[in-house]
Amino acid sequence: MTKPKTVKDWEKVCNNLNKALQSQMQDELKLRAVIDNLEEQVGKLEEQLTMSVGVIKYLELQIARSNPVRSDKDRA
Repeated sequence: MTKPKTVKDWEKVCNNLNKALQSQMQDELKLRAVIDNLEEQVGKLEEQLTMSVGVIKYLELQIARSNPVRSDKDRA
């Protein structure tokens, strides 16, 4: 690439750099939107996981309460 010599050449260089910068900024906005969406989805999944763990613990307690202690039956 040759060095710009005239004002017109420099204007082209600046214009191209501005276009590249604008494009990069648009890409960054798109990526930020994707990241925000993914963070929201992760948050929802964390909530679901927390609820699932709670349900499992509740069910474990219910099972434990409904089953008599086996060691007492074995002794008798």
